[in-house]
Amino acid sequence: MRTAVIDIERLVYEFDINGYAVVKNALDQRLVSEINDFWQNNLQGHYLHDVNLNWSQNWRALIDIEPVYLILDRLFSSRFRLDHIFCADENFVSAGGKMHHQADMFEHGVFYFVKSNKIFNGLTGVMYALSDMSSNVSHFCCIPASHRANFAVPDEYRDPCSNPLIKHVFLAKGDALVFSEALVHGTYHVECSESRRAIFARYTNSYSYYRRPVEHADLSLLPSTPNHSKSRLQCIDRDKLTERQRRLVMEPAYARGKLPL
Repeated sequence: MRTAVIDIERLVYEFDINGYAVVKNALDQRLVSEINDFWQNNLQGHYLHDVNLNWSQNWRALIDIEPVYLILDRLFSSRFRLDHIFCADENFVSAGGKMHHQADMFEHGVFYFVKSNKIFNGLTGVMYALSDMSSNVSHFCCIPASHRANFAVPDEYRDPCSNPLIKHVFLAKGDALVFSEALVHGTYHVECSESRRAIFARYTNSYSYYRRPVEHADLSLLPSTPNHSKSRLQCIDRDKLTERQRRLVMEPAYARGKLPL
């Protein structure tokens, strides 16, 4: 038990100083093989698929793989949720080939800082490697420690090519990469890349959404005051609200793509 605790502490330390940590052999090879078989038989023909958790128990297992879960549990102080999960092959290149995100994107739920030895963490990605990802395969790259930066990223450092600050992160089949979305990161595209298969899961605080869920409807009433309110709640009449009032009262919470007032 003590060895496991020390290992998690080491990985959290690596995450804190670099913005990412690699969990070796997070997935056992049987699980990797069975998911790859499903992919081969059902997911060919397009480079990205949102994961349907009804596909099989193997896909549902990815929700809370134990060593990854323990890291996330520390980063979020046990208060977090799976926001979305998808799988992609070597033809998926994020952000048009440029590296994206940066520190302190609070309005997007993307941040990382530590105060009084407590981690305050926003959107966090997990990439599971279903194939080996070496230098001859399109792979994850980043600017280490940029999740803690105090200034905006100069444009030239968004380009992963000929970038003196870049770190190439290579993974073996079954490894997991846990990374802060506040890290400047992206896909290093390799021409004529060998096959790459990866699953991307993103987690956020339990009080928030990053992507707006499909079924996320406008609120029909505001919550009552717990243990004190006596009056009965009434449904909101949207026709009596201005557009700004409607957005303030009825629009549900999410980060990505939400317009300012």
